[in-house]
Amino acid sequence: MIDKLDGQQEPKVEILDINDHVQESSDPVVPHERQIIDDIIAIWKEDPSSESLGVPKLHAKVKSRHPTWSVSEKRVRTLLKTYGLITTNQQFTYANEIHSRIVSSIELPPKVKVTMTAKRGKGLYAKTQIRKGDLIWEERPLFFVPALANVKLVRTGRACAYCAKLLTQRSSTGLSALRGLDCNVCPELWCSKDCKTLDTLHAKLKHNMSSHSNGKGSNLIDASGFIALEDYCFQEQWNALYAITLIYAEMQADKTRTKAEYFSSMARVSQKVRYKAINSSAGSFDTMQGGALFVMEQQEALWNEGYQKFLKVFPSAHDQVPFEEFMMMMGTYNINNLDSCIFLTQSHLNHSCHPNTDVQASTASRTGPLKVFAARDIKAGEELTTSYVNPSHTLHQRQRELRVNWGFICSCQRCKDEAKEHHRRKSSNGMGAKEVPSNIREMLKDTKSAIGNSEIELEIPTVQGGERRKSVRFDEHVISVNQ
Repeated sequence: MIDKLDGQQEPKVEILDINDHVQESSDPVVPHERQIIDDIIAIWKEDPSSESLGVPKLHAKVKSRHPTWSVSEKRVRTLLKTYGLITTNQQFTYANEIHSRIVSSIELPPKVKVTMTAKRGKGLYAKTQIRKGDLIWEERPLFFVPALANVKLVRTGRACAYCAKLLTQRSSTGLSALRGLDCNVCPELWCSKDCKTLDTLHAKLKHNMSSHSNGKGSNLIDASGFIALEDYCFQEQWNALYAITLIYAEMQADKTRTKAEYFSSMARVSQKVRYKAINSSAGSFDTMQGGALFVMEQQEALWNEGYQKFLKVFPSAHDQVPFEEFMMMMGTYNINNLDSCIFLTQSHLNHSCHPNTDVQASTASRTGPLKVFAARDIKAGEELTTSYVNPSHTLHQRQRELRVNWGFICSCQRCKDEAKEHHRRKSSNGMGAKEVPSNIREMLKDTKSAIGNSEIELEIPTVQGGERRKSVRFDEHVISVNQ
């Protein structure tokens, strides 16, 4: 007891928290389903290996991160299924909705041929034996799409008007004009004569309204509409809309219609179908409820807004490109592009998690040729494959990314082997596992029994009443006296 001093106030007793730690409320909180899903995705991003965790361990991680959350293991499992985050046979896939065809006019490399099969669809196969390290082919982009992030720099002459490569201060001054790499109408510059030659759409897209013939009449491109669409894509970071606008402009400018023929022969699927896989549940997007439907409504509004801006660039495209074809173009671009560009021969390669080719982009320039090498010896008649995803990712990571972005569950030999190994480990972990002792006394008994020594004693400090003695150092609170 602290005595009250003469002429002084009674000492004030204040409870302080060690390290000024502010305790969180211990009241249970029922989190929204989006909070749970976002936290699970955050766990996977922080530690990719955690994607292989089962629901019980994943639930334990969520609880350890949010002790006040009232969320059951059953709810976590249900949400993972609802949001398509558990790989099951019932999840939505759309491989059967992807269609492609063979175009005989395509000039293929000498060592390969294109074949259509019932199981794999269209693919490339080796005509002869190919040795490991051999260059199989190289190609430039059929459709080049510059970096959307640099469009503002392009307009002010600080990045190339075609490839969007950043220009040095020296190259963006009068030197470019002397080399003939500047535009006579706008401030834009090119980084090389090659880029200026390749940029056949510059005047049509960037200057006044212009027309060109495709053999079936005149088609107009509204330059002001393109600038508005470019600004919109930059603001929304919508690369696919930006890309298909450039692709359609190139197809319309091609009087031979060859580029349009090639693009339409690639694997085609509507972006609407692809979007279902993002929020699939038991094979049907219609089973989604609440927030997911609201997100879908927002997405459809965004697609319609993008379509209207697309039509302002191509005023005569209302009949040629209805909304469904617009969505088909977007889906086709998304499943065929490599580093934002479209390569004709490379787009024929099917996927394997253990590919036999090594696809290398140009290190000198994004407009440079793509080179495809043999990653190992390839037999004549063997299919050439590439990996659509990072091969170093776990089985669950690869399967989910392939299902969402390309619409199929991979069944390559590597995936089969890893699935068997995962099942074997899971089975072995659940068999013959001894129960972990629940307290120190039980652990002590087990130790005595194991070494055959009954004289081992371990002092367990106690106080009256059998409670464990606490150390002041580890108590949550201390008392300070302020006089």
